[in-house]
Amino acid sequence: MRHKLSPLLLVPLLACGPKTAEDANASEDIAGTLSETTTSDGLLEQQIDLNGDGSADVFNYYQEGSDSPRLLVRKEVDLNWDSRVDVRSWFNLSGQLEKEEMDGDFDGRVDWVDHYQGGKRVLSKVDTDYDGIFDLYKIFEAGKVRRKERDTNGDGNIDFWEYLDEGGRVVKTGQDIDGDGVMDIRQD
Repeated sequence: MRHKLSPLLLVPLLACGPKTAEDANASEDIAGTLSETTTSDGLLEQQIDLNGDGSADVFNYYQEGSDSPRLLVRKEVDLNWDSRVDVRSWFNLSGQLEKEEMDGDFDGRVDWVDHYQGGKRVLSKVDTDYDGIFDLYKIFEAGKVRRKERDTNGDGNIDFWEYLDEGGRVVKTGQDIDGDGVMDIRQD
């Protein structure tokens, strides 16, 4: 069995800054900006090497305006330093996160997509069995999962629903047994 590592567990490690002045000096010796270039779509691409191996691990894409400061619109990160992007994040013009894609098993395919509105997550799409097809959808309200929808048989259609209360407990389930996309069985 292949173990899957969620990028969500690794992101905090990359976000942590130096703990002491000595750590800060060591970080400066290793991490650094490799280049800044303009892309074909007019964004400024900044490449950063976190581990000092000479290859970019973070790619920041900025929109620049003549009368406004540089604005981060997309960030891409190679979490496991294999030269492939594992996390992509998009930001709106207010600087709020709008969408994030993650490759949790580092195979080059997106396994998890989070959608945000007003800086809050509203939907997560997850490929739980890493077959390239999203089979779990989590719907958020006020920052909490309130509904889960699943494709349990792999046909591309939702056939199982879970409704959750404020505490995250399942309060109602539903199942489509004839494949028409409509809930046939409901349990409260």
